[in-house]
Amino acid sequence: MQENKPIKNTGLKIEKFLEFRNGLLADDKKLEARLLIDEIKNIDVDNAYHKVSSRINTQLQTKRIISIITRIAAVLTLPLLAFTVWSLFFQEKNSDLAENEITWHEIQSPAGMRSHVVLPDGTDLWLNAESKIKYGIPFTRENRQVELTGEAFLKVVKNEKAPFFVNAGAASVKVLGTQFNVKAYPEDEQLEVALTEGSIEFTGTTADGKKAEKTLIPNDFLAMNKTTGKVRLVNKNLNKHISWVKNIIIFDETPMPEVAKTLERWYGVKVVVADAEICKYRFTTTFENESLFRVLELLELSSPAIKIKYTPGKIDRQTNIATQSTVTITKK
Repeated sequence: MQENKPIKNTGLKIEKFLEFRNGLLADDKKLEARLLIDEIKNIDVDNAYHKVSSRINTQLQTKRIISIITRIAAVLTLPLLAFTVWSLFFQEKNSDLAENEITWHEIQSPAGMRSHVVLPDGTDLWLNAESKIKYGIPFTRENRQVELTGEAFLKVVKNEKAPFFVNAGAASVKVLGTQFNVKAYPEDEQLEVALTEGSIEFTGTTADGKKAEKTLIPNDFLAMNKTTGKVRLVNKNLNKHISWVKNIIIFDETPMPEVAKTLERWYGVKVVVADAEICKYRFTTTFENESLFRVLELLELSSPAIKIKYTPGKIDRQTNIATQSTVTITKK
């Protein structure tokens, strides 16, 4: 009977400690954890190792093995303990920290590059050139949200309890699980959405507060003028709008200014159209995994009235700043 008494008292102490901790505010929990982590940092790992090693009196080979294991254990114990502290104090299901503090993660795809990423919920996302996305961590919450600048194609993992939102400047797209493309470059006059599978709810807002709301079905293409708020919605073949995911460029009666902008983003060059008359030209052609020089050659051949000159970029030896390669399009 005497031996059970300390165990009973210890249990009561633990219960009281847990009751006390449940009443702490998030800031108090942070302070408590920080103090524990500071104590961990003060542990003299090398001294502890030497003490343990001095007590090992086995054969040389055994001592060497145990020495290695001891060092590994000493080094790993600290981060493991720190992680345990984090789990105890900051990962409680309904804590204020989990509700109010978000770490933002950003992924960028520069000019001349396209990227494929898998989001924490399993959603596949392809990011076009000169585009970026930002999302909060932890990601799987009541609402899954990403912020998009530029163009992206998404295959969203279905989760009826957690809708997926793409916020792209003047527009927001809400989905449960579907495949679609959003093109929302800040400098473009219009914002575009192309739906290949499932359904989405589109909400667009202009600078003066005008709203446009549409529900899209497969093969719907939506274009919204960001200034006027005017929305055009058609059901058509979407290959032109999603081919970039497979490294294919499709020009279908595409005006020269749009061709120039596509080449700038796709190949990371500066395109200069030297004659206003050329801006009226339109191009219909397809490029699949072609180099910039091959594309320029084919464009020149397709329109005998134009001449294309490529000027490679240079690096300033004094400043180490590289100038952008330039493509100049003129009339013959």
